[in-house]
Amino acid sequence: MPDHTRTDRCVVLLRDAERHVVVVELDEKAPLGLRVHVGQRDAAIRRQMARSVGTVCKQGSACVFDGQSGDHAEALVLALRKQLRNIAGKPLSQRQVEDILKITSRERLRWCKDGRLPRSGTARIRKGKTQITLWTYPCHAIERLALSSEMIRGWRDADQARSSIGIAGVLV
Repeated sequence: MPDHTRTDRCVVLLRDAERHVVVVELDEKAPLGLRVHVGQRDAAIRRQMARSVGTVCKQGSACVFDGQSGDHAEALVLALRKQLRNIAGKPLSQRQVEDILKITSRERLRWCKDGRLPRSGTARIRKGKTQITLWTYPCHAIERLALSSEMIRGWRDADQARSSIGIAGVLV
């Protein structure tokens, strides 16, 4: 299950007597989906801030409202959090999974087939007249695996042991 508090912490509302400032703070602790889907994330932030009545500053990472516009600032915070949660939960492509986990396509296919690597669905793309269907993967599950390098190492060791047994059985 995705952790929305990590996403929500990326959008902060600062207040004082004269103004309200909505700041988007993204760093290496931001959810994986926000770090992977950068273009969509940045476009959503710019779009939401541009629609607000505040003044966008700091290259689109902050929006300033006057002291009487607290409701507008809070509405922007809610809209940004909702938008960022959606982006953080978007599925990952096959290539993204391989890059994030530092695995080969062969490992990804094997681990999906035997159920070790969860899939979230499919995506369809067109190449000319041909439609191609690709597997997608749940971002939160891939993030957990990326933080647990010993799990991937264990899977590789188990695969190696299995293939050694299979080779020894053929030779005998």
